Amino acid sequence: MRNKRILIVDDEEPILTILKHSLKKLGPGYEVLTVSDGFAALDELKVREFDLVVTDYNMAQMDGLELLEAVRYMQPTARVIMITAFGSDELEAETRRLQIYHYLTKPLEINLFRQVVQEALSELAVTPPPGPENLAAAQHQQVGQILDQLRRDVNARCIFMANAQGHIIASSGDTGKVPLKEIASLLGAGLSTLNEAGQTLDQDWETINLVYREGKHEHLYALNVDQNLLLILVIGRGPYSSRLGAVWYYARQVTLNLRQIGPT
Repeated sequence: MRNKRILIVDDEEPILTILKHSLKKLGPGYEVLTVSDGFAALDELKVREFDLVVTDYNMAQMDGLELLEAVRYMQPTARVIMITAFGSDELEAETRRLQIYHYLTKPLEINLFRQVVQEALSELAVTPPPGPENLAAAQHQQVGQILDQLRRDVNARCIFMANAQGHIIASSGDTGKVPLKEIASLLGAGLSTLNEAGQTLDQDWETINLVYREGKHEHLYALNVDQNLLLILVIGRGPYSSRLGAVWYYARQVTLNLRQIGPT
């Protein structure tokens, strides 16, 4: 098994030196590479696979968000930590949309930084099961576009695709404080039971199942893409909320489309 590979991007050389040196205390098993701008980072992303990218936000030529967009396209499974001295609600919302692993503000507390890095890489030690959730960059972009369109069609707050173990493959919309992993894990167990009951009834392994919960503030929908993948929708409750029939129609079509996207 290769070492965990970390890319650190910052246009201040002293910061790069401090962050790289701080990670030496994690012990063996880590390979740390530093670059001083986003374009140099892109060059490295083209030739090496990284488990974690740590980037500053405020950099000349290419800022951290622009780099993050590129990382999401080139290496969608890489975790990202964003560091900034220019925090704002808008920036934090954008980093949530792009699914960064963690958002840290300057002045940086080195022990906290090291802890977050270790947690990010520890979670990656669990190898996801084979299948469509291991998406190539082009497939990941395609899935993202499909989810974006579905979110607009049903006016959802957010939509995400996950496996039954709670691993998030892709998302669209404001995931904000939504506990994605917990929801996916709980729904995975429920849909698995429903699917097995249906198979006992008619031996049909290809049926798309829907579970639905009407909440006080938000409605929750979940459909099975296959035996291990779930499509989950969170729709705010209100006078203009999409009705159950419309959600089922659009979400079912999307589920069928997602089944056509094969594994890497």
